[in-house]
Amino acid sequence: MTGQPERIALDDLTSDALDALYDERDAALQAVEYFDAQSKRRGARVRELEAELARHTPGPPA
Repeated sequence: MTGQPERIALDDLTSDALDALYDERDAALQAVEYFDAQSKRRGARVRELEAELARHTPGPPA
């Protein structure tokens, strides 16, 4: 025994690093999908509120 820590094979290290990157990518894609859906939902709600406001706002004076 040389007192050196056991080395991780390069292939294992590379594989683990790639797995971690793929996991991060998948999480990022899920976040993008979630926030895109939220943005569309909120945009629709803003348009609804603008239409309601327009119905309750008097027109220009005659």
